[in-house]
Amino acid sequence: MKRLMISIAVLFFLTCWRGIYGTGQNTATVLNIAPISIVATINSRDEQIESVKTLATPTVENKPVESIAIKITAEPRYAFGNPAGCSQGNQTLSSAEMLANVQKELGDEYNLSERRQAYVWNGGLGVTVDARDDPFVFEFAFNEFQHPLTYRGDRVITIFLTQGFVVWLRAYQGNFRLLAIPMIPGVMESPWAQYVSAYWQKNGLPGDETIYPVMKKLPCHWVIDQGYVSNEILQDMFSLPWNLPDYMAAGQQYLAPTCKEAYQVSREKIGYSDASTMCGPLSWTIIRDVNGFPYRIGSWYATANAFTAANPKWNGQPWGTFDPETFTLIHTDDALPGYDFQKCGNLYQGDLVYSYALMFYDPNDQRFDHIFLVAGVDENGSRLAISNMVQNSPHKDCSISEVVLYTPGDRETGVINHEWNGFGFGKTGSSGFDIFRWDWVTYQNGGKALDYTVRWGDTCETIAFDWKISPDQLAAANHLTLDAALTPGDILTLPEP
Repeated sequence: MKRLMISIAVLFFLTCWRGIYGTGQNTATVLNIAPISIVATINSRDEQIESVKTLATPTVENKPVESIAIKITAEPRYAFGNPAGCSQGNQTLSSAEMLANVQKELGDEYNLSERRQAYVWNGGLGVTVDARDDPFVFEFAFNEFQHPLTYRGDRVITIFLTQGFVVWLRAYQGNFRLLAIPMIPGVMESPWAQYVSAYWQKNGLPGDETIYPVMKKLPCHWVIDQGYVSNEILQDMFSLPWNLPDYMAAGQQYLAPTCKEAYQVSREKIGYSDASTMCGPLSWTIIRDVNGFPYRIGSWYATANAFTAANPKWNGQPWGTFDPETFTLIHTDDALPGYDFQKCGNLYQGDLVYSYALMFYDPNDQRFDHIFLVAGVDENGSRLAISNMVQNSPHKDCSISEVVLYTPGDRETGVINHEWNGFGFGKTGSSGFDIFRWDWVTYQNGGKALDYTVRWGDTCETIAFDWKISPDQLAAANHLTLDAALTPGDILTLPEP
């Protein structure tokens, strides 16, 4: 409001100046006053508030000056809130002091000096350099972050980011490394400039073949202020929708009624060669399309590898890819066909189900493992999915179809009770099944408020994204403004959904 009043005062002054001196004469002229409306629009992300103030427009010799409508728009200064734990900036700190701050926040869990690498590969230059006295680069061994456990690096990477570094994960020769470039004066003139500029580009990579692609995370506000990235770029880079994902609409673009078309979709749109075994990559692609993965570092980010050749009993995939704090896993040894979901607990939109048949694939056995995503629930309560269907009799065929999995109270129809129970499509789930459920699904269907502990790097927007609630609802429930600075460890209330 203070900024608005200053703007109005300046405009009033300029209008008066034009009225008195606009004729080019050196003598003052008697003024008459006519009203002018100045409309100020204040944007608060999701709403506009318009206020009208009436000032005076001077007229020269009783002839009114042309009335002008001036619209002042006060945009939010930053596209997103300031991530929890952010430092105050790097103007007075050396990179060594910034690194010491990272170590302080990490505590005794990781000793950075013991993990630091003396020689570091610079992909842009194509050379390995001696980095022992280089203030613009640090690299550390973090082999415990390798696939599928990359999510373990989320907290460490985020602390580096909040203390003023851009961070890349690198995998080479069986090693996993964390490369940290400090955003300090001079870095953009150093050999490591590309690693900074590429980080703040959508899908940007620094020309380094060792980079392991994971989600990028929001910067501190001082990083914007010092020009490393702009609000416009951030709005394009980070999509954090808080609405419930529409898996069905996303999946329908992959429907294919014939085997030929299914193979074409699998290869050209999914990036997987075999339409008959594409259930995992198809599920991953639909989740990716709706931006349905959590705001976390993770090896699921760039490819469907965690969903390919998956069997949680022998390789932990895909469940072992995800932060255990983001999901609940339900397992039963009961057979999937004929299972009484209405009695034992229904599936919800967003659930992933892995049905077990054989420990290892046998081409002569018509039992098969399968993974599917519950994409929707219709007006009858039937659970729906977009799934690849492989028919064996009365003739061989395949498709990508919208199917009814089951209808509560009906244990005979639906593909898991009929088609996938040996009626022409083989049999799955004979050895039980897993239900993978995101915590936000449990929260949304539980209908109760929850406590939430603020993580490093959190903003109201990222929390809202993870739990599928309005950022405004979250802020109001905790008596916060949307740009409130959160602190790691704070307890917030997730309001009743």
